Amino acid sequence: MATVIIGVGVLALVELLAAGTVSNVRGTEMTTGINLAKNIRELTLQKTFAELPAMHNASYNPPIDSREVALANMSDWTQVVKVESVDPDLLTTPLPDFTPHAVRVTATINRNGRKVCDLMWFAFAGAP
Repeated sequence: MATVIIGVGVLALVELLAAGTVSNVRGTEMTTGINLAKNIRELTLQKTFAELPAMHNASYNPPIDSREVALANMSDWTQVVKVESVDPDLLTTPLPDFTPHAVRVTATINRNGRKVCDLMWFAFAGAP
């Protein structure tokens, strides 16, 4: 009877450790994904507003840092950039015109073809 009780306890402990390990791996992956998305954000801050639309549908594999230097040791990661023209008075409304006064930039980060995270921000032409 004691062996069964100890066995059940050990099995529960092993399952808890496995669940914790999976959670830690996902957390590390999310942190890396957010940092890769922030690299794209920092890169867009270095560009003029007129240069942003040219980044639409840009894909980086291996990913790049904010200086556009490839991170060769991360070949299983991909950064995809989407730039959409939006109405500056209603930021949720996309515009077909690509001579915008406002754009929504989205950086999607994938690892081994699976989406890890998205980071979205807005950029505006001129002073508000």
